[in-house]
Amino acid sequence: MLVKQLTKIKKYKHHAKKNSVPTENDICIFCSKNYASTHEVFEGTGRRQLSIQYGMQVKLCNECHRDIQTHPLQGRDLKLKKEFQIKFEQEHGHEFYMKCFVVDYINGY
Repeated sequence: MLVKQLTKIKKYKHHAKKNSVPTENDICIFCSKNYASTHEVFEGTGRRQLSIQYGMQVKLCNECHRDIQTHPLQGRDLKLKKEFQIKFEQEHGHEFYMKCFVVDYINGY
């Protein structure tokens, strides 16, 4: 039984996030604290990699990052998603955005 579980684990591919180690020059966009880490605006299967690919990442300190994770689709998190949806749609169009990210945060999800 254990052998079967190990072989299943090996089948899944893990994609590297390509995030660097935070430095004192990495400033949180909300509270301006140093040592902010990279946060992908759109999370979930495949959407995190698309966020990386299209540069939809921001620097957040641990507290602000925790706040966004604790209150998804509210306050700061929803504001970021709407802001980056607008930027993406200006460059690539609404139809392509919906094909990639599926959820429309501006007009209701």
